[in-house]
Amino acid sequence: MTGWKARVRVALCGAYKYSGAMWTHESLARLFGHRFMTILLFHRVTDVIPEDGLTVSTTRFRQMCAMLAKRFRVVPLSEIFRIVRAGEPMPPRTLAITFDDSYHDNLNACRVLHDHGLPATFFLPTSFIDSQRVFEWDRGLPPMPNLTWNDVREMVRLGFEIGSHTVTHANLGIVSREQAWDELIRSKQILEDQTGQPVRWFAYPFGGQHHLRPEYVPLIAEAGYEGAVSAFGGFVTPGLDNRVLPREAVPYFRSLAHLELYLAGCLNWLYALKGRTSNELARNPWPYGEHARAEHHSLT
Repeated sequence: MTGWKARVRVALCGAYKYSGAMWTHESLARLFGHRFMTILLFHRVTDVIPEDGLTVSTTRFRQMCAMLAKRFRVVPLSEIFRIVRAGEPMPPRTLAITFDDSYHDNLNACRVLHDHGLPATFFLPTSFIDSQRVFEWDRGLPPMPNLTWNDVREMVRLGFEIGSHTVTHANLGIVSREQAWDELIRSKQILEDQTGQPVRWFAYPFGGQHHLRPEYVPLIAEAGYEGAVSAFGGFVTPGLDNRVLPREAVPYFRSLAHLELYLAGCLNWLYALKGRTSNELARNPWPYGEHARAEHHSLT
């Protein structure tokens, strides 16, 4: 987006928020039964490279955390699943925070979250921990170290939950059933051995609609996980398949006002006009429909 367009968008979002239109919009939406929750997805929080589809700067992350702590009900991932499965009314402005992959900067992100009293779940591919392995999409970028097991244990001591992201960051849309089972089982066991905590949740790598074969979905529960999350966008709404809940990637939102309006559900009409409303995604049961948004650069 060009500079002037970005400034116009920020100004419009601010006007919508501070004019009272946001509050009116939310109140009317609740009156007419529009209920949803959100699972946020982050990857990197660093100043080593410019912000991109996977990267948030450290300053902006602190600003986001302050805004979320003040204006939203941030709950553990388990609470999102519980509400969905119990069929309870979805409280307004309720969300969970998650991270994928194993970037070392996630440890500092943990400390910021802890400072703001915000819970989060970190999904880790175990073969990257304590290693020099580099994701293919990071080749050519400045070095971004991975977490160590000591880092992971510190994250647990701070009160954060660790989830599985397979062993090798495997694409479960193309691997054999035997490899998928091995990735599910081994990653869970390794994480539990290293942290001494149960691993309840699974995030399948890449996160797009084609990155998890539908026939592999039952394996997630068979391997001992309580649920899973995808990564190609969408709100959590009543009636979706509660085995695999959608997540919304955060770095696309370049101002706090824009992010708040979106997470409050006040921009649904705009995305609907563009033909890519998140709720269309979220309403579709597994396997997801053909209208899924671009798969986060296929790098989630």
